[in-house]
Amino acid sequence: MKSLDLRTQAWLDDMFLYCGANVYGPDKLKEELGWSSEWSERLRRNFDYVLGNRSLTADDYARRTDIEFENDEALFAYVEALRDFLFLNGPYPEFEG
Repeated sequence: MKSLDLRTQAWLDDMFLYCGANVYGPDKLKEELGWSSEWSERLRRNFDYVLGNRSLTADDYARRTDIEFENDEALFAYVEALRDFLFLNGPYPEFEG
């Protein structure tokens, strides 16, 4: 297992807190992001970073959040849909693990 960079790790920590298996809450996260703050801007930048970098794997995500995806492509399709929901008024992200 390779080590993840700090930005990816910070993003994973946020996903654990708001979108992990025990607290799955994109609605709550979107509500929290409604308040403009340094944290919300950082989270958006980290979403863009994770989507652009793609060094994260489905296994990395599952280890941190207890949510499994069939493969990396399914993970990134979900992450993109989640980002769109949170920041671009996209539809609620469908989980297809």
